[in-house]
Amino acid sequence: MKQNLKTGRKKILKILIGVFLIIVCFIVLFPFLWMLTNSIKTKDEIWAITPQFLPEVPQWGNYIKAFSDGKMLVYMWNSIYTSLIITIITLINSSLFAYAITCLQFRLKKFIWLMVLGAYIIPAAATNIPSYIILARSGLLDTHFGYIASCCVSVFNIFYFRQSFRQIDYTLVEAAKVDGAKNLSIFLKIFVPMTVPSYITLGILGFIQNYNSYVWPSLILKSESKYLVSMGVRAFFSAEGAYGMEWGAIMAACCVIIGPLLLLFFICEKWIMKTITSDTSIIG
Repeated sequence: MKQNLKTGRKKILKILIGVFLIIVCFIVLFPFLWMLTNSIKTKDEIWAITPQFLPEVPQWGNYIKAFSDGKMLVYMWNSIYTSLIITIITLINSSLFAYAITCLQFRLKKFIWLMVLGAYIIPAAATNIPSYIILARSGLLDTHFGYIASCCVSVFNIFYFRQSFRQIDYTLVEAAKVDGAKNLSIFLKIFVPMTVPSYITLGILGFIQNYNSYVWPSLILKSESKYLVSMGVRAFFSAEGAYGMEWGAIMAACCVIIGPLLLLFFICEKWIMKTITSDTSIIG
């Protein structure tokens, strides 16, 4: 009797968990589905008092309107190549710094690490004004080089790599040193191959973060030809108010914009899950 009762409770618990997960998935996916359907609706259908989820006739012209002048393609290219460069530079300098902090002995090591800890506590928004002043005095405002240079350091990546490197058996390092390997060789032949999932995960997260960046590039990039894709969507906004905006074209542009991110995530999903479910922890 008790066994049947426990079995029944487990089944009920599984059902409740399943219902909860379905609700969460619906909450997460509904905005995306709504954006997708609105991208093929007319303005009247979008503003209808009782809106329909699906349009009567799909308006594929919204996609043509969103990319008719070619500017959005330029914005997408700007976002892709700047995000890619920032991600690569950030992975290189963060992993090298983490390797030095984890494995090398040098003066002021603890002090430098405390400085990194302090930088991690400071909100990113608090550094906008100092960074803006530095770029202004350097003549790098309104340039992609200035934007890239101001974004190619990540304290979070340093923490993550440090914890990943601490999981590596140090006897491998000692054996390599006995064989005469130098620090750079040890880093490239031992640490990098054994932390590939961390590189891929941080690379994807960094690319997505930079691709979606809006506040900081809006402060320093003023020329329309240098806009990133998040800034380009703003061009659809109308002075006539919410009804005057081309919401169908805006939704169509957003659907195309998130395409590269979805493709990147689906390609590298197994690496992300492998890293998330590993024993590597940022704290410890």
